[in-house]
Amino acid sequence: MVSAATGAAKVKATDLLKQYRHREDEEAEEEELLYRRLFAARTAHLPGNNWIQDWIMWFKNNHPLLALCCRDKRNPVGLWPRLVILLTSISFGLICTNLIYLFFRSHPESNVILLVFEAGTSNEEGERKSFQVTTESVVVWTFGSILHSLFDLGIWHLNGCACCINSVFAKIGPIVSIALSASLCAFSTLVILWRANYEDGKYDITSEVTELEEEDNSWLDLELPTRLDSFEFLVTYWIELFTVWFITYPIMATIFFSGALWKVGWGCIGGRPKEIARQATEEKKKLGLDKKETFDDDEVV
Repeated sequence: MVSAATGAAKVKATDLLKQYRHREDEEAEEEELLYRRLFAARTAHLPGNNWIQDWIMWFKNNHPLLALCCRDKRNPVGLWPRLVILLTSISFGLICTNLIYLFFRSHPESNVILLVFEAGTSNEEGERKSFQVTTESVVVWTFGSILHSLFDLGIWHLNGCACCINSVFAKIGPIVSIALSASLCAFSTLVILWRANYEDGKYDITSEVTELEEEDNSWLDLELPTRLDSFEFLVTYWIELFTVWFITYPIMATIFFSGALWKVGWGCIGGRPKEIARQATEEKKKLGLDKKETFDDDEVV
């Protein structure tokens, strides 16, 4: 009798252990699904995180460049969508920078030298290498960088905005971003050739078009320049891109993350405060549903 009772007790303990482990597995799966859903919605808040932890989490998972290697392993947004976004960002930056450059070359009176920095020793002619800060440079570093950062934030939210993750926009957003990326890549290639041909002296953007030349499409006859120094402007562009990704973008993204725009009436851009409020509302609804189910069970009993 004692042996049978002991065996029954052992079986019962084993069953309880299995049930406990099964419950742990279910809770882990639920937590995994919760985090994957939050990351897919580009959340600005994870349960239990403070402001600093959420800020670090948000940048590691949403930055155009850093997120390629620093994103959370539970984030369902993979490498290829991020590469598309990165390529779109690079293409837009090329277009923006070179269009500003071509504008100032077609309006040279607007381009004023503001500062001149000289470095190195003088050559035989008494000249030293200098770097000029012009109106064009200021426009590229300010207006161009801000516009580029806003575009990066926009194309990222187009792929999965938290306020429309369950709507039709969540389905067409990635398709639109891929189409936009292809279009911008093609246009940026054309702009690069324009710029390189201008640097090479094969294309004069300041020349006036007469009535007889209106039908002449010579401006489309772009060639690949043979001189490498025609592409020196790309060095300036990479400096601008570095400025965007590590200065302007963090500043603009922090403003969005903080919820400052939400507080002044921009409802869709709520950042962390709106996300906290949304998660609290969902938790209240869930608790209310659980209470209702418990009440029904008691009533049945």
